[in-house]
Amino acid sequence: MSITRHDPNTVFLGGEATRVNDLATSETLTPGHLLERFNNGGITRVHKHDTAGGPGPALVCLEHSMVNDGVDDTYAANDLVEAAVLHAGATAWMFIASGQNIAFGDKLESAGDGTLRITNAGTTLFTALENKPNVAVQTRIRVEAV
Repeated sequence: MSITRHDPNTVFLGGEATRVNDLATSETLTPGHLLERFNNGGITRVHKHDTAGGPGPALVCLEHSMVNDGVDDTYAANDLVEAAVLHAGATAWMFIASGQNIAFGDKLESAGDGTLRITNAGTTLFTALENKPNVAVQTRIRVEAV
């Protein structure tokens, strides 16, 4: 008998993480995007991690719980973002890019657009916790920070 696995309807799934909620975004974000901090005219802000394979902390956009928004509700530019820096072993429900063929245990890196892809000589940030074969659109996946 197999067990039906339902969507968790939350981005942060468990483990140790450092919560961040004092940075504004410079663009529209959806909970589950991989983020990075950057300097915008002397003000630290966040945006989608934009360096494919690039290093950085496992900083993930969380749902905007302060205004009762869920995982499918976006942040607008200039909104304060709820995010978490995932420590090794922490798990989250993030996005993988279209065109991926992910198997449990695959190492994942930034795809350069806030999503993840199979590591291709870049910096591994996550490990896949489920299979997502033949992905044709941006898709959510359970991952573990490394």
